[in-house]
Amino acid sequence: MRKLILTISILFTVISLAEARECKSGDIKGDAFIYSDGKKVTVIKGTDIPNPENKIIMIFNKGGWKVEKKWGECKDFLPKQLGQISGTKIKGKELVLMLNGNLHKAGGDDGYKCGWKFKGAWHKPWYDCVIAEWAIPKRVKVNKDLIDKLVSKGTPRDQIFMSGLSCGGIDTLRHKGLHPKDFNATISFMPNCWDRRPNTPLRKMVIDEIKSFERIDALVFHSPVDGEGDWRSNSEWMKKDLGNIPGINWIDTPGHTGKDIEVNGMKCKIKEKMKGGWEEAWPEGKEKLTSEKKFIALDKKLKKEMKKKAAGHYMVSYPCFKYYHPKIINFIESRI
Repeated sequence: MRKLILTISILFTVISLAEARECKSGDIKGDAFIYSDGKKVTVIKGTDIPNPENKIIMIFNKGGWKVEKKWGECKDFLPKQLGQISGTKIKGKELVLMLNGNLHKAGGDDGYKCGWKFKGAWHKPWYDCVIAEWAIPKRVKVNKDLIDKLVSKGTPRDQIFMSGLSCGGIDTLRHKGLHPKDFNATISFMPNCWDRRPNTPLRKMVIDEIKSFERIDALVFHSPVDGEGDWRSNSEWMKKDLGNIPGINWIDTPGHTGKDIEVNGMKCKIKEKMKGGWEEAWPEGKEKLTSEKKFIALDKKLKKEMKKKAAGHYMVSYPCFKYYHPKIINFIESRI
């Protein structure tokens, strides 16, 4: 009997390994489960994974107003770094990172299409166009379809978590607020999904909706030096706006140490630099702007210095963020 059990166990392991492939080059397309040791990235493509009833699946949603069909290089920073949480055992079940490869189906506009159509940006016709094409609400169906597929294959809903960066972080927060029973909880990395002025229709629309939710079960990482070209390029104001929503746990990541960001004494060595973080004004007499560069910096010296500094927006993709992996794992464990 022992020999039979051992033979079945070995056979199952061989099948599992046969379905996984080391990702050496090329783009990741479609849905994919990701494993990483920090150097090698292993991929199981599609939505089938061995022993699904004993998997805890953390779906990851890419950022951007409009998501491209392909994920990017398989050895990109995100799969290599965040993929290291895969394989962690939580209460006898295995945690696995999954890249959501279907967000492009929600469409959307990245701002350029509407800008060309209305001969400029940051004015009412442009905002009306962008909001009409806004992909975030449409992503709910895409995410629902993926969750339903995983459930149909054997993974319980309470073992499914949704995470995302930037706009991906926003769409998982709002999904949990709208449909709290679809999945267990959200893990949001630097949620940001609007433009650079403080009281625009786009930002108001997103913030007002999220503030209307009674509860959002989520772990939210935010940065005082976010780095995207939005209002003040940080998330401090977001915590002020959304901090009273029950269920949200906030993790404060560090600001700048010189030109870099350090986490627990480790330099992040982030390539992406700050795109904002200095005060800017709309040029007098201008009704339309054709570029973000047309905004006038109130402190040119500050802008010059900030543009040399690392952006915290992408921290999850770098080795220094491994310090926070236990916090993700502990959060998931607390809900299983």
